[in-house]
Amino acid sequence: MRSTKPFSPGAQKRAQEADPNHMRCLVENSPNERGVEAVHVVPRELSADRKFMKAIEWSWKMRKGTLNLDTRRNVFFLGASLHSLYKSGLWALIPEEHIVDRFLSKPKGKFPGSHLWRERFPDLEDETFRYTFIPLADLSSFGITRQNQDTNLADPGAFTTHLHPFTTLPSFTSHVHPKYVILRMACLLSSYKAQIDPFIIHLRKTNSVVRKILKFNAAWASASLPFGAKADPSFVNVIPQAVEDREEEENAHIFMESQSDSEDSEPDTESSDGNSVCTPPRRIWYPPSSRIKAPRGTKRYSSEIEHSCSSSEHKGKHRKLLDDRNNAGSVPGSSWTKESISNWAYDCST
Repeated sequence: MRSTKPFSPGAQKRAQEADPNHMRCLVENSPNERGVEAVHVVPRELSADRKFMKAIEWSWKMRKGTLNLDTRRNVFFLGASLHSLYKSGLWALIPEEHIVDRFLSKPKGKFPGSHLWRERFPDLEDETFRYTFIPLADLSSFGITRQNQDTNLADPGAFTTHLHPFTTLPSFTSHVHPKYVILRMACLLSSYKAQIDPFIIHLRKTNSVVRKILKFNAAWASASLPFGAKADPSFVNVIPQAVEDREEEENAHIFMESQSDSEDSEPDTESSDGNSVCTPPRRIWYPPSSRIKAPRGTKRYSSEIEHSCSSSEHKGKHRKLLDDRNNAGSVPGSSWTKESISNWAYDCST
């Protein structure tokens, strides 16, 4: 992945203010002083995958280039150890089943509901939702200790230890939006490793919510844009076919492609503005990849060497043909001199 702008203090502050748990670990309920860290539900590094981002923006009824994974609805807080396990895909959050059903059509007879298309994508405006901890691997080698109260910590009931499969853990209230939680879970369940993992296979067979969530990877993350999406004014800004006068043309800030999705241009402001109260509606910007010409004398990549060799061969043949043509009747190649060979070698190297 290419380097990206860091998660700004302003973006973290927005998540802190939205968190109903006041920056405590969502699972362990430990205070912030105990190494609690900000966590992205859907990894922000996926912003570099433009195909993935466009597919999600289309599926979620958003405009192209406006999905910012630093939004407070995609950030929550965990202790360092649980954060590491979460990033490794060893556990996930799972929404309540009736919330997942909001993203699906109603079942018809024996046929289960399917994902809702862009036009019918639900707009859930609740401030908080409830989630459950679900392991995605055998985590029986350790337990999770949850703090039950802040006062009288010497009380035997102040802490409770929960063991795999952690069904004794309570559900958690969080400000993160279920669409991010569903997307993260769907991506994890659809990986090649998960498809052959006996633990995940058993989970899919025994958990109805997991089976429903599994559908969303193909529907959201792996979906190709439908024909006509680039001409859909609800997805991209379309260039008007006629502009009546010059003044209207100068004032028409309308482009076929969203500036935030440009391959090379950086937005005027950072995607995670320092003290803004709202998350800017643009993707996290990744700098464009560029090939820098290597100075003379340095090693080059094999592809560049191959290109240089083929170019040299072409130039050599071209020079020889020109010389032979200009010296008709002479022996082919006999016009080469030490000086011409030196010039030819210099031309090839530059």
